[in-house]
Amino acid sequence: MGTIWLTVCGILIIIFQASHVACYTCAPGFDSDIITFKVPGEQLRQGMRLGKVNFTDCTDRTTFLFSTDDDHFMVQIDGTLVVKRQVLLHEGHRDFFIHSWDSQGHKLTVSVMVLHQDGHHLENQIPQNHRTEVDSETAADQHVSVLHFPKSDEGLRRRKREWILPPINIMENTRGQFPQKITQVRSDEAKKIHYSISGSGADQPPVGLFIMDKDSGILYITQALDRESQATYTLLAHAVEEGSSATLENVLEVRINVVDQNDNKPVFTNDTFAGDFAENSPIGFEVIKVEATDADDPGTDNADIRYRIVSQEPQEPSASMFVIDPVTGGIRVDADGLDREKYPQYTLVVEAADMGGVGLTGNTKVILSVTQSKDNAPDFIRPATADDQHVPVINFPKSDEGLRRRKRGWVIPEISVLENARGKFPQKITQIRSDGDKEKKIYYSITGPGADLPPVKLFTIDRDTGVLYVTQPLDREKQAVYVFKAHAVAEGSGQAEQPMDIIVKVSDQNDNHPVFSQSTYLGEVAEASPLGHEVIQVNATDLDEPDNLNSIIRYSIVSQDPKEPSDKMFVINEVTGMIRVNSGGLDREILPQYTLVVRAADGEGKWLSTEAKVILKVTDSNDNAPVFTQSSYEASVPENKVDAVVIKMEVTDGDEPNSPAWNSKFKIILGDPGNFFTVETGPNKQEGILKTVKGLDFERSSKHTLVVTVENEVPFAVPLPTSTATVVVTVLDVNEPPIFNPQEKQVSQPEDLAVKSHVTDYTASDPDTARKQKVMYRMISDPAGWLNVDSENGRITVKSKMDRESPFVKDNRYMALIGAYDNDELPATGTGTLFIQLEDVNDHAPSIVERDFRICNKKPAPQTLTVVDKDGPGFSAPYRVSIPSSGKSNWTATMDSNKTSIKLGLALELEPGVYKVMLRVADVGGLDQDSTVQATVCDCTGEDVECQDMRAAAVSGLPFILGILGGILLLLMLALLLILFARRRRTEKKELLLEDDDIRDDIYYYDEEGGGEDDQDFDLSVLHRGLDNRPEVFRNDVIPNFMPAPQYRPRPANPDEIGNFIDDNLKAADNDPTAPPYDSLLVFDYEGGGSDAGSLSSLNSASSGDQDYNCLNEWGPRFKKLADMYGGGEDDML
Repeated sequence: MGTIWLTVCGILIIIFQASHVACYTCAPGFDSDIITFKVPGEQLRQGMRLGKVNFTDCTDRTTFLFSTDDDHFMVQIDGTLVVKRQVLLHEGHRDFFIHSWDSQGHKLTVSVMVLHQDGHHLENQIPQNHRTEVDSETAADQHVSVLHFPKSDEGLRRRKREWILPPINIMENTRGQFPQKITQVRSDEAKKIHYSISGSGADQPPVGLFIMDKDSGILYITQALDRESQATYTLLAHAVEEGSSATLENVLEVRINVVDQNDNKPVFTNDTFAGDFAENSPIGFEVIKVEATDADDPGTDNADIRYRIVSQEPQEPSASMFVIDPVTGGIRVDADGLDREKYPQYTLVVEAADMGGVGLTGNTKVILSVTQSKDNAPDFIRPATADDQHVPVINFPKSDEGLRRRKRGWVIPEISVLENARGKFPQKITQIRSDGDKEKKIYYSITGPGADLPPVKLFTIDRDTGVLYVTQPLDREKQAVYVFKAHAVAEGSGQAEQPMDIIVKVSDQNDNHPVFSQSTYLGEVAEASPLGHEVIQVNATDLDEPDNLNSIIRYSIVSQDPKEPSDKMFVINEVTGMIRVNSGGLDREILPQYTLVVRAADGEGKWLSTEAKVILKVTDSNDNAPVFTQSSYEASVPENKVDAVVIKMEVTDGDEPNSPAWNSKFKIILGDPGNFFTVETGPNKQEGILKTVKGLDFERSSKHTLVVTVENEVPFAVPLPTSTATVVVTVLDVNEPPIFNPQEKQVSQPEDLAVKSHVTDYTASDPDTARKQKVMYRMISDPAGWLNVDSENGRITVKSKMDRESPFVKDNRYMALIGAYDNDELPATGTGTLFIQLEDVNDHAPSIVERDFRICNKKPAPQTLTVVDKDGPGFSAPYRVSIPSSGKSNWTATMDSNKTSIKLGLALELEPGVYKVMLRVADVGGLDQDSTVQATVCDCTGEDVECQDMRAAAVSGLPFILGILGGILLLLMLALLLILFARRRRTEKKELLLEDDDIRDDIYYYDEEGGGEDDQDFDLSVLHRGLDNRPEVFRNDVIPNFMPAPQYRPRPANPDEIGNFIDDNLKAADNDPTAPPYDSLLVFDYEGGGSDAGSLSSLNSASSGDQDYNCLNEWGPRFKKLADMYGGGEDDML
């Protein structure tokens, strides 16, 4: 009975265990349906780590490939979620998906929410049993691990095995601000402790990569790490009591591992792979293998490379002729149909991608050549006669079983022929035979390059025996391989065998000497060069077969001249040809040049050789410092002058002239905190030119004291003192223009500001405080002519009415330029810009845009008329409309719902015709205007307006008829007046504006010469006779448009401003509508009556010798001709 119970219990236990195991069957995927990452702030910076997602594929793998559908985040292979680009959580959270794949390649997805910790209301919407929460840390409050020194009260050695500090992992290529905290080292001693670190990366190269705060023990990293440069760092942490050198703790070892990131793409071992294979290669035959490497961590997916074929060219007879093993890179034949005659070559583009094929990629090109294959293997036999030269015999492949069926089986071997062979020619090299020669007479022949193609008859064949001959020595350097075809023809029955390829390979002999790239090499070596310094590299090549002893070159130095101070001053690398300094004692002054004879020999330096000459010039080292010729300089420069040469400072140098050790460069080291000066090196390299970079200010500083130093273009070879010079620069005062404060002034005024009203005061100050000058003002630019400026105090007033809606106003702002000038002998003028913000007033009544329309007289649709107002908001809409009493009976007018458009309709049915409708429209301020619109009333119904018979209709019958009659009467009266005026003109003597026979272009008439010398009270106004004195002449061909009168500039006190004065007033006159001539000819056809004065002809006055005309020379170039005529100038000497 007990046994039965035990059995039952055992069965129950097994069933329970089986059910227990079944309950815990592994399922690939994420550990929850939704993962929430809590962050303390709404702004997530780049590189911030938010936490980890847990994923398993039910294998031993701990790293996986993840992807997200939000490019602002990335998931590293260990599941760490990192901010890829800066994110701002506008709504307090951000949702996206993370994907990964199990071992079977199935894609698994989890929903992720990045949640700002203030957004707790979103948490209640997620079921707790399907949610995983991960708290993230901000960069500012980043927690770092704290490493405590092991306590030694029980003996360090006894407990040594218990202390195993885990390594600190740091991701390579970390971004952000440096230095960054990575850990903290602390001692439990209750004393003031100073911490330090040593080792590689601290006080050993790379020095300063890791630093430690001596008070807190916090360990920092100062820059981003690169795992490919160094994957592990081992530091030693020390703790020392303050004020003592005694060590309080045993040294603590801190190990830092650099965690790999996928920052290296795969690289193929070759840029191009080349291979060949027979056209009868079976499916699955491996043609070639490609290989790529990845510098990332080999134990991670970052270096897990997969291969694939990107493209195949040509894609015939199949687009997938080849397949590649994604792991090994082996390329195999994958389809039938290879045919060398049709497709002799295939080009593949192969891609290598890390991360198991989904990461970074690299490409290479694979060129595959298809070779021909034969039906039967060739047989090699010896010739029958013993006295013949023994050569191999190649039999034509048998074809009794069909050429195509056995095509894949055989490859004809190459025939090797040594180049430069000696002896009698022709020489036998092989024999070709057909098995059919026992039954029939066979004739042999060859075709192809070397036979019947160039080089012709290099190879010949005995047509009866099939013996193949070479007729002359071969040269591998000209052609290394010959391929031609052999043919067998049966006597009387045609071709006995299929043509066979014969390949002759020319074997290399050491028949070429190495050749230097130059017969003479020129180089330079500094006299202070250290031992091992590389001076120059020589290079030689050999035309013999590469990778053969015949072309492997070694270099050596045969001789050195001179041999002082040592006969081995230089040494050469026998493989690379690099010549280096091997001994000290180079001295340019004693031995300025060395000549070396260098030998290059093939056979690894034992066989054929060639020599070249290497001339090395010993250059000067910088062992002499440049020195100023003076210790101090004084100079002056006007203020405000930029790029002005202040002074030139000469130096001397004992080194070789025009060498980098002799050429000087200058620098200001003291006295120029404002960077006002620069020192350039002169063309002769021994001169420093001090210039101004910015304008100097006399009022701020009238003197500058500079300290200038001089050095060479190359550093000193030995420690030398640096020469300095003191330069005292005196700033000369010049008259500067007044300066407005501010340069641009803005004021706001209503557009209806009254004339002569005060706008603003715009004043300037004179920076020349020592001159005590007076500042005066003038208007430089006032496009609309609205403003005046008081010349004494800069007060701006209104000259004419302003208008915000004027074309001179942009964005409600009007711009004017104000000038301020001083009263110096040569006045200087400064400019200020005044912006007047014009405030809108209700000075424009609204108007109607549409002035004519059509409307049906039966059931018409109301017409919409748009109302516009030049005034701005507040003085425009809403509008009001009304119809005067004369039109109210026929028309109705109302505003739309927005009070911006008029709805005009018929009050009753009107007769078809044209009607004038007057509408009175007022804006929100009550300013109104009457507008007349023309309405064409058509005989139609509804909205579709169709006008057929148009008749004019009057708004009121009797007034309209009276108006027509009045117009006709007015036209009759006007015609009568014109007839009377024409008759009156016939009776008047017409004075011509220009004479009819005048053929002048630009000749002006002056028929009045004015009074003579005896006439003291003559009238000069006659000289102005022209259009002004001809009131009956009207200018009626061009009517000037309305333009505001320009502002003419007053005559300046400064003579230097005369040019600008003329240009400004010329421009003003061009824009003045009141100034003649409006692009027409000015006529002066009256010069006055007779003159009491005698003739001014030089014929009458030249006889007088008492008059002195030398004063004409003082009147300027315009009187030069008169001075020459009357003063005995150049003309008298002709």
